[in-house]
Amino acid sequence: MEDLGSFFRRYADAHLKFEADALDAFYHFPCLINDLMGVHAIGSVEDLHTYNQSFFDELKNADLAMAKSMLVEQHSALPGGSRAIVSFRFGNSENNLIFDCDYAFALLKQDETWKIVFAQLDEIRYSDLY
Repeated sequence: MEDLGSFFRRYADAHLKFEADALDAFYHFPCLINDLMGVHAIGSVEDLHTYNQSFFDELKNADLAMAKSMLVEQHSALPGGSRAIVSFRFGNSENNLIFDCDYAFALLKQDETWKIVFAQLDEIRYSDLY
């Protein structure tokens, strides 16, 4: 079983691909994502692609070249499940910070693989450069 630190490092790295299906393997369907615009019900990979399209476009336009994650907190209260708080940093090719943010996740173990069932954005801190 992959530890959550490795899971979220792979998750952050997947953003560097800018591909519609880059994050599919990380999510359970259906799932919920709560961001600054509200709660989004994601029922399929197509819904996830639609949800992520503008975010990937924003990252491309900002010249994303670095994505880092740090597991801040982890709680495994239920068998087969976990809760995690993760801090992400995204930077450009000149090694400047684009933004960083914190997320709370609820995860489920499915076939010995972690899957995100709920993601909640806490705060986005943009760099003064953008």
